[in-house]
Order: sequence, then C-alpha cells, then structure tokens
Amino acid sequence: MVRDAGAVAMLLVLAACSKPGGTVEQQAQNEQAANATQAADDAGPMIPAEKAARAAASGANDNAPYYLKLQLKEFMPHVMQYAGDGIWKRQGFITDKTGEHSLFPKNDREWEDAESAARTLAEVTNVLLIPGRRVPDPNWDKAVLEVRKVALQAADAAERKDQDAWFKAGSDLDEACNVCHKQFDPTFKPGGR
Repeated sequence: MVRDAGAVAMLLVLAACSKPGGTVEQQAQNEQAANATQAADDAGPMIPAEKAARAAASGANDNAPYYLKLQLKEFMPHVMQYAGDGIWKRQGFITDKTGEHSLFPKNDREWEDAESAARTLAEVTNVLLIPGRRVPDPNWDKAVLEVRKVALQAADAAERKDQDAWFKAGSDLDEACNVCHKQFDPTFKPGGR
C-alpha cells in the first residue's frame, strides 16, 4: 500500500492533539515538566543553583522539549568534564621508564581532533544557558561565557597548530571551571576532578 507522507504526518499530529493534554506543544511542555520532576526525585536533592534554575524555568515562555533529566551534579562530570577532557588529555607531558612523552597533537588528524574537542566544549556551554539549567544569576552567565571563550581560544590554537596557545587555553580552562565551581557548587574541592 502506498501512503502519502504528508497525510501520515497530519494523522500523527491529529492523533497527538486528541490525546489528553491538548496540543502537541502542551504535551511536550507537560512531558518536560514531568521529566524534570522525575529526574529530581530519582537523583536526590539538587544543589541550590539548580533549584534556582528550575524555578526560573517554570515561569519561562520557552516550550521547547529540552531534556533535563540529568541534574547538574551528574551533567557536570558526564558532559562538561568529558568535553573538557577532550582538551586536557591532549596537553602536557608524561614521564615513564622509557622517558618523557608529549601528549600534544602530532599530526594534522590529531590537531583536527583537538579542534573538534574544543568546539564541542564551546557548543556544550549552550546547554548551561537553556531554561531549566540556566541559573538566574549574572555570574552564572559570566562563568559559562568565560568557559566558552576559552574553548573557542583552544579551537583557534588547534586550528593554527599552536602548541603554546593550546597549552595556555588548557590552563585558562581549568581556571574558568574552578571560578564557576567555587561559586555555584557547594561541594567543590580544588583539584578534585
């Protein structure tokens, strides 16, 4: 049987609108709120900054179906830290029984990977500014934008294959992360990644 894709899409929209909860937009909004509430219940208590972010989001007019199940205490190590490690793991030197070895990118492919890691981190900062994650404090925005700025500096250094600038960006990233953690994470311990 041949089906018209437009007709099938219209039927799906009509079916969704006829379900309890109203329009597709209302259903997405209801699902987002339910997901956020369930996430809070599943993961235990939220840090104060996240409570403020969730409270601010509840009054926002943004109806996009953001995924907010991960609390910040899980988002930071599993997403932000992971993205930052894409930069840090490509910097510095290690010494073992065979001598000193550079961790810096050594060829075009490795520099391309380094640039991609830095651009990924820059893009991930956007997630900290969406409703439900964005803390309603100008210092939050400032801290997030500083991490983004450093990530973009790292991307530029990688694109130019500038080892010194790449290394400096890693140090600057560490400092930018620490500044944010000191202010917004009451469990923060310097060097405790």
